[in-house]
Amino acid sequence: MRSLKSLRAPATTCGLALAACLGWGPTAAHAQSDHLTLYGIVDGWAGVQKTKAGAATGTVGMVESGGAQASRWGIKGTEDLGGGLKLNFVLEQGIAIDTGGISTVSASNGGFNRNSFVRLSGPFGELKLGRLLTAYDALRGPINHLYDSSGFASTGQTWSASTTAGNGLPAVSGSDYLARTNNTIQYGTPEYRDFSAAVSVGMGEGGVTATAAPRTVTGNVIYDDDTTRVGYSFQREFYTTGENRYHLVSGKHRFKAFTVVASLQRQTDHRVTGGQTANEYQVGVDVPFGQATVALGYASSLNRDAQDRKVIDASGISAMVTYDLSKRTRLYTAVRQLEVKRGDGSVSSDVLRWGVGVTHRF
Repeated sequence: MRSLKSLRAPATTCGLALAACLGWGPTAAHAQSDHLTLYGIVDGWAGVQKTKAGAATGTVGMVESGGAQASRWGIKGTEDLGGGLKLNFVLEQGIAIDTGGISTVSASNGGFNRNSFVRLSGPFGELKLGRLLTAYDALRGPINHLYDSSGFASTGQTWSASTTAGNGLPAVSGSDYLARTNNTIQYGTPEYRDFSAAVSVGMGEGGVTATAAPRTVTGNVIYDDDTTRVGYSFQREFYTTGENRYHLVSGKHRFKAFTVVASLQRQTDHRVTGGQTANEYQVGVDVPFGQATVALGYASSLNRDAQDRKVIDASGISAMVTYDLSKRTRLYTAVRQLEVKRGDGSVSSDVLRWGVGVTHRF
C-alpha cells in the first residue's frame, strides 16, 4: 500500500475551490482525510485447462488474471473525528490484467465493483453504507481453502455447478451466493469477549429480476480469538421468482505447524419449481515451510429436487504451492480438478486446470 499524504495540499486546495463554487461554508471545506492510501493487487497466471463434456474433450492454453488473488486497485481514506469516532471510505475496482478491462465481480463489471462504501465506527460498533461484502461473506470468503484463491479454490465452482442434459435427464442449474450487494446498510457490533455479530440489508431499489439484483438480508455471529475463528451466518436473497436461502457454519484454527479450515453450507433455492436444496462442505489445510506454503482443499455439493431426487453431484480438489520472494511478491503454482455428475452418476463435465503465476501487492 502506498500512502498519498503528499496529495493533501492539492486535495485541500481543490476542496476549497469546489466549496466556494458550490457555496458551501468553511466546515465543509475543512473536511479532509487524515490518511489516504492507494493500494492494490496485480495477479497473473499462465497454464492449461482440459475440459471433458460428454464425448467431447478440449485443451486450451490460458493467460488469465487473478489465479491466487483477484487483481484490483483501490483508494481508501480515514478521518479521526474525535471522541472515539472514525470515518473511513473504500473505493475498490476489480481489474483483468489479461485484457486490461474491468473484471466482473458479484454480477457487476463497471465502476468500483468490489467495494464502494463509507464507514462510521466507534464505541457503538460500525455502520457501513454502499456496495460491500455481505455479513454472510465474513465466514465464507476468509475461511475458504487455498486462501480463497480466485482461480484455483474449488469451493465456488463446486457449490455453483450445473449439469448439462444427457442420458435422458434434463439440464439442472446450480447457483451460489452473492458476495457483494448494492444499496446496502450493514451494522457490526463491538467485540465482546472475542464475540461479535453483524447484519446487513440490501435494498434492491426496484432493480430486482429473476436472477439479479435481489433484495438481501444477511447476518452472522462470530467468535475470533486470533487462533480460532468460528461462527454461523445466513443469507436470504429475494428475487422476483422466489427466495434463495443460505445457512453456513464455518471455522478456522491455527495450529503451531499448520492451519485448517472447514465449512458446511445448506442452500434452498425456491426459484426452482418445488424448491431445490444443496448440502455442501469444504475443507482445507495450509502448511508453511519457511518462505513456501503448501495448501490443499476439497469441496463437495449434492443437490436434490422437490422429490428428494439427486440432480447434481459435484466435487473439486485443489492444491497450491506458494513461495514468497518478498513481503509484496509471491510466486505460485496450482492445480484444480472439478467433476460434475448428473443424478444417475453420469459425468456432465470434468475440468482440470494447472498453472503458474505471480502475485504482487502495492
